[in-house]
Amino acid sequence: MVTKKILIIALFSIFTTNLFSQKVANKQFSLIDYDLTITKEIGSELSSLESYVDGIKTYNDPGNNKLEAIFVHIIYFTLKEKFEEELEMEILPINTFLRKVKYDDYGYPITTIRVALKKGYSKYYFKLNAKIESLTQETMKEDTLMYKDIDYPTIYPKLTLEVILYNKDGVIPVDKWLGTATPRYPLPIDEYILKGFDNKEIEVLPFDEQQADNFYLMLDRAIYGLIQDYRNK
Repeated sequence: MVTKKILIIALFSIFTTNLFSQKVANKQFSLIDYDLTITKEIGSELSSLESYVDGIKTYNDPGNNKLEAIFVHIIYFTLKEKFEEELEMEILPINTFLRKVKYDDYGYPITTIRVALKKGYSKYYFKLNAKIESLTQETMKEDTLMYKDIDYPTIYPKLTLEVILYNKDGVIPVDKWLGTATPRYPLPIDEYILKGFDNKEIEVLPFDEQQADNFYLMLDRAIYGLIQDYRNK
């Protein structure tokens, strides 16, 4: 009997998840938490760009991590724009909870789904986890041919985006989307690597045009991966 109950719950969970994945269009979503992690290795590998990074204008910058301040807003608002365009989601402003929840130094809410369900009024809620890490040392050991003709400083980063979604009916996630991106080759450590995050516009060309890669183009591919993960369910 217990086994049958577990099976019924599992089947119901699968059914509601698949049903949810078809209904994001024209629905209101509220962000409840946004965590951006930039590993120490990334900061160390980009240290030669410190003076350039320091000169980039940032917003709501608490002044203790300039590299994070450069990435945090562009990642979120680029994702928001793509979701609204491609998936027709309606994502409410990040301050939609007003003073009912806490916010981080950048203005993003820091709350739980339990609190959000009490304080908010959206039908759906979501968390965003973003991570920028370095695979430079790993790839140098595993793929020496990729570095064969390189005699200048490079970095081989990885960008991971995870979106966890909830609805107004409970605290258990109803869906999770994952998108990752790595460069096609090790990236030269120069100012171009941050173009798109430095208040300078960059056009995203079709993948087959072999555009010189950087963090912003990786972000575009990671977001595309999220959207494809949603569509493939």
